[in-house]
Amino acid sequence: MSGTPPPRIAVLLAAHNRRAMTVRALRSLRSTVKHFDLTIVLLDDASIDGTADAAVAAWPEVIVLNGDGNCFWNGGMYKAWSHALRLGMDGYLWLNDDVLLDADAIARLAQQWQKQGGATCPFILVGATRDDAGRLSYGGQRRVPSPLALKFEHLPLSEELQFAETFNGNIVLVSRAAQEKIGINDREFLHSLGDIDYGLRASRANIPVLVMPGTLGLCNGNPPMAYNTGTWRARIRRITSHRGIPIKNWWRITRKYSGIWMPLHFILPYRKIF
Repeated sequence: MSGTPPPRIAVLLAAHNRRAMTVRALRSLRSTVKHFDLTIVLLDDASIDGTADAAVAAWPEVIVLNGDGNCFWNGGMYKAWSHALRLGMDGYLWLNDDVLLDADAIARLAQQWQKQGGATCPFILVGATRDDAGRLSYGGQRRVPSPLALKFEHLPLSEELQFAETFNGNIVLVSRAAQEKIGINDREFLHSLGDIDYGLRASRANIPVLVMPGTLGLCNGNPPMAYNTGTWRARIRRITSHRGIPIKNWWRITRKYSGIWMPLHFILPYRKIF
């Protein structure tokens, strides 16, 4: 209806010492304000490279929250989302600070937002990303049934809307109704796995997790970490770090989703140090 204000969307980011990337991500949002009324909530996790000041220069209305350097990605997103809950938003857009959105990304999300019913309907929209070579890097995921491992694989790119079981949290739009039904991301996860867990929680609650056609932006994948080099102490430290497979976090997700295979699912990833 003409004159209806655009949906109020909180854009949630967690950043640490990636000033240029963070500013690039914010600038890629600038051409999209006519589709959504955007409020940026950025958790700056004790950056020392001027990320916070640069973010304010790029988007003066940004809300900057300060971390202590130990929030990491999931913890930072939890703090940003907790703050955004107080603002009376219609939805919440997760955006990794290393994503460069396509010029039409938000317009496409806004169109699908309307098709799905807007703030009062529970749904999640996932935007896939591509790397510099045009290959799928992040997006929707489905579980690979196996008694040996709790693992997931990416849905292939499609020109149609797809249902997923879970997702990577690089570009994710959560309606207010979905958030009210299942809450926000689990603060017990440190860096990774919080996005996988949130998608699985949504699927369990029969909230549609919908992957947008094609890709919505550029984001290069992280190279795989080598766990079987160096001293034993170095290997164990690497695999249990926040970028590896933290024991408490892996225990938590296998306990929630592995069923009778939980002991095996929990133990097997740590064979990588051998």
